[in-house]
Amino acid sequence: MIWLRFTYNLDQKEIEEALLDLNWRREGKFRTFNLWTLSILGGLVLIGYIRNPDQFYLFLILLFVILTLLYMTYGASYGRKRRAGKMAARDGEYRLEITESYIKSGDDNEKIKLDGKKMQFLCSKHVLVLCVDKDVYTIPRRILGDGDLEGLKRIAGLLECSFINIVVGKE
Repeated sequence: MIWLRFTYNLDQKEIEEALLDLNWRREGKFRTFNLWTLSILGGLVLIGYIRNPDQFYLFLILLFVILTLLYMTYGASYGRKRRAGKMAARDGEYRLEITESYIKSGDDNEKIKLDGKKMQFLCSKHVLVLCVDKDVYTIPRRILGDGDLEGLKRIAGLLECSFINIVVGKE
C-alpha cells in the first residue's frame, strides 16, 4: 500500500503556477492563436472603418476587439497574480495524506474516496496539482522526496488517471 503524507506552506509564485496549470488548455499556443486571429480581425475592421468612417458600428467593433486583446494579453495574468496574492496572504499550513484509495486533507477526519472519481495530475516545474473531480490539491515539488514523485506516479497508474507534464514559460 502506498501512503504519502505532506505538510507544507505555499508561497505566491507556487499558487500562481498552480492556477496557470489549471488553465493549461487556454494558455500557450491556443492563446497565441487567438491573439493572432483577433489581431487580424481588428486589422480588417480598422481597414473597413478607414474606408467608410460614417459607419459607427465598425468603430464599436474595433473598440471591442482592442479591449479583448488587452484583456487576453494582460488581464488574465494580472487576475491570476492578484488571486494568488490573496490566497498566499492567508498563510496557512497545508496537510495532505494520499493513498491509492483515499485523500485526506487538513486536520479533519473526512476522507475523499478515489474510486470512480475523475482524477488528473498536472506536473510543472515547481508544483504538482492534483485534481479530483472539483477538488484541487497543490503540492510544491520542493517538499517531494526521492520516492514521493514515483509514489504519486504509481497511484496515478493504479487509478488509471492522466499524469500531464506542463511546461510553463514566460508570459
